[in-house]
Amino acid sequence: MNIKQIKKNLKTKLVEQKIKLCIAESVTGGRFVYEFVKNKGASDIVDYSIVSYSNESKIRFLKLSKEIKKETEFSRIVAKGMAENIIKFSKSENKLGISCTGLASVSKNSKNLKSCKVFIAANYKRKLIVKEYEFKKLSRIKVIEQIVEKMIMLCNSII
Repeated sequence: MNIKQIKKNLKTKLVEQKIKLCIAESVTGGRFVYEFVKNKGASDIVDYSIVSYSNESKIRFLKLSKEIKKETEFSRIVAKGMAENIIKFSKSENKLGISCTGLASVSKNSKNLKSCKVFIAANYKRKLIVKEYEFKKLSRIKVIEQIVEKMIMLCNSII
């Protein structure tokens, strides 16, 4: 099944089950929510979205000070905290928290980094899944596109 069909299946599930998306994006900069709001009917499935790119925003809005101090902003524990904390603002009874954090490109100054590591988390009805992905030799745009696809697939699999 291709990604367009998977996204269509996800939209159908979200509408039929009256699930609202609560989204905390870092590395994708809003590209995930864009996949839903670019088409009519987004308000049926998107509750809200935040692009929490900086550490300061992750600390202020998502209350992740301890997690960032313990690890880095690009970690499993931060992705988990983002997915857990983002749903706390929703008044919807049926909500799915989805988050992503990581690196979309490797700096030329980074001698130790050979690939982009990304963490994606989904939180739905007391189920929490965190996935780790590594992307090598892809452009920044391609990495972001791949992350969005992985987020769509994770949402689809958790509900």
